[in-house]
Amino acid sequence: MQHLLSYLIFLPIIAALLALLVPATYQKVFRTLAIGVSFVQLLLLFLIFQTYSTRGSSFQLIEKTSWITLDLGSWGIFKAEYFVGLDGLSLIMVLLSVLILFIAVLSSWNTDKNTKGYFILLLILNGAILGSFCAKDLLLFYLFFEFMLLPMYFLIGIWGGPRREYASIKFFLYTLFGSILILVVIIGLYSSVKEPGPAVQVVHTFNMEYMKDSGNYISGSVLNYSEPWIIGPWSARLWAFLFLFIGFAIKLPMVPLHTWLPDAHVEAPTAISVVLAALLLKIGGYGLARLAYPVFPDGAVYFSWLVGLMGLISIIYGAMNALASKEAMCCARGFGRLPFGSQPRRPPSPRPPLPPGTRQAKTLSGSSPNSSTSTSPQRW
Repeated sequence: MQHLLSYLIFLPIIAALLALLVPATYQKVFRTLAIGVSFVQLLLLFLIFQTYSTRGSSFQLIEKTSWITLDLGSWGIFKAEYFVGLDGLSLIMVLLSVLILFIAVLSSWNTDKNTKGYFILLLILNGAILGSFCAKDLLLFYLFFEFMLLPMYFLIGIWGGPRREYASIKFFLYTLFGSILILVVIIGLYSSVKEPGPAVQVVHTFNMEYMKDSGNYISGSVLNYSEPWIIGPWSARLWAFLFLFIGFAIKLPMVPLHTWLPDAHVEAPTAISVVLAALLLKIGGYGLARLAYPVFPDGAVYFSWLVGLMGLISIIYGAMNALASKEAMCCARGFGRLPFGSQPRRPPSPRPPLPPGTRQAKTLSGSSPNSSTSTSPQRW
């Protein structure tokens, strides 16, 4: 079964383009089209699960083809690919997305205000979310990531509550600031990473798998593993991780970057609020796990104290708000737990030898803790 992921991603986008040709007076057509797309996506999801093997390689259902190739002369070759695939993390997020978006369409069935525009934007949002979870090319990921902002902005700003304009603009400005930080890192990675293999010209790539390999970094480049540029107090790699962390923390969101979230949740329509909480906020954690930590493990270790501190503050702040509030306004608490689960861990240092003549404590089995005959597994 070829191109299952492409069908899953682009089906709602194509449906949205076709809906533009239908007059706005045919409101039932837009509802039927949206629910039909969701049913087809559920079928495609079933076929994906039938095809996906838990014993296979890390990425499956891969679709990879050259998308943009430009010869820039002495600057090398600019190369971007249409590269999508699934691993265990992406598969779970795609499953969640299809189910939640199906529920969102059902709960939007009675929307009467500008029905055509509402369901077209919801279909575009559908494709952008699924594309973000499937993309393995960084440029492709960023395009899908940004395409989520505009539909959400209009869905809140047009169909939201009394303060919808304020909430939508605040949401847009916050996420736009985070997107700019992420874009800066993407430019740095593009200029620093080359495609492996012998080549007459340097082929710059956005392949996220190549970015994880230190051997693919150009010598003397900004984000080179061994000798990165030094900018102020830190290396460029540490700055890059910090930019990514802030950019995705806004989307997560974490305290103190969370203030756009209560307004967006309160003012958004019910179905859009569900999509925002269940999917769009997960994009922030997914970006940290997919890009920030694997590509910049040195930055993850260096700033682990900051990530942990912000996560702890988010949990406590959300809990205190939940105690003081009569409404469910504690989203920041739940998402504060994510940084603790994603913290890099170092193996413990070996136990120092005991001074001569000191007796070792016996375990319950009668053997010493350092005995080579112990059958207990080593903990890392």
